[in-house]
Amino acid sequence: MRTQSNSSNPVVRAVEDLTPEEAKNAARLAETRRLARQNDDVPALAQSMDAMGRLAGGIAHVFNNLLTAIACETELALARLPGDEPARKNLREIEKVGQRGAALARQLLAFSGRQVLHPKVLQLNHLLTGMEDRVRRFLGPEIELRLELHPDLDRVQVDPEQIETVVMSLVSNARDAMPDGGRLTLETMNADVLEEDALHPMRAKPGRYVLLKVSDSGPGMPDEVRRHAFEPFFSTKGGMEITGLGLSTAYGIVTQSGGQILTDSEPGSGTRFHIYLPSAESASVSEGGGEGQETGEWETLLLVEDEENVRQPLIQILGSRGYKVLAAADALEAIQISQAHPGPIHLMITDILMDGMSGVELAERLSFKRPEMRVLFATGYPAGLTEGAKLGGDANLLKKPFSGRELSTKIREILQGGD
Repeated sequence: MRTQSNSSNPVVRAVEDLTPEEAKNAARLAETRRLARQNDDVPALAQSMDAMGRLAGGIAHVFNNLLTAIACETELALARLPGDEPARKNLREIEKVGQRGAALARQLLAFSGRQVLHPKVLQLNHLLTGMEDRVRRFLGPEIELRLELHPDLDRVQVDPEQIETVVMSLVSNARDAMPDGGRLTLETMNADVLEEDALHPMRAKPGRYVLLKVSDSGPGMPDEVRRHAFEPFFSTKGGMEITGLGLSTAYGIVTQSGGQILTDSEPGSGTRFHIYLPSAESASVSEGGGEGQETGEWETLLLVEDEENVRQPLIQILGSRGYKVLAAADALEAIQISQAHPGPIHLMITDILMDGMSGVELAERLSFKRPEMRVLFATGYPAGLTEGAKLGGDANLLKKPFSGRELSTKIREILQGGD
């Protein structure tokens, strides 16, 4: 199409007259304007999602304590039954149900933005190419997958496992939107956002970003669906619906990673998710830890857990593995036990969030009298790391729910980790 004046000379250049670079820049400008228009409610959404996230995190905290108790009691029951006992099959089913419950609790924590992350500096392109075969199998032969990766992409500091979860959530959403086939594109690029970029939806958080864009050729979302896309278990009548925690989880992970996720979708034009992650060219790669054995020999453990249905089975499990267990129901009782115990305490296992004194405060208090005592923090609600006292980056942490075997492995890892 060409717009012309009364004379034969055009006053506006036709689209086909633009160079490829000019056409690309024009398309990006149009996309930025559309993003700004469609995401003008980002502050209100963030406030709403934060409130829902706090509720989800609180529920996960209670849920994780219950699941830990179920896992430990089931493990004790299995240990007492002979191998041919028919009831073992029922107990194994309870274990499987508990594992599914644990997966749901992890999703709740991810959505709440209050889970424990293990960030590493990585190249996002490498992560995406490593996922390519898995994504292709997941999409099936009817959906074409394209990777358009910037050759000189900045690195980011993120938890690779969690970013994979984000990508797979968006891939799953795209697959559901294209039941008859289509095209999915994963695109990366660097993005500089300045305060004076009045049209850019990220202008409130200026800086250098790595942008991951996930685009599908599906039917797109009407405005009333798009505005609620990240809400947990959101659904609408009339055929178009978004259910579950997939997109909610993606929102929580990206937000907790210091980034932002934006939607760009209109009926008939497909859907695009823009994930902005801060560039981390100056950060350093973190190192992981090793594995340990399970059986104790002679060490003394101080177990501090305010939930009795968690504390009692843990006492039995740790005792059966050869440890001497000193148990306390709260921080004050733990202090009294520590003062009265004449010998060494090799490791304290403590919940973080307890009535009165927190587990972090307890560890600081006891460290003056017992500097050699190591500490393992256990929690089902990692918001305690940010809303209570802060933990150091080298702190030992075990997330609930966990089994007795997982706890024992972590204990050996800490005690055999050197002086």
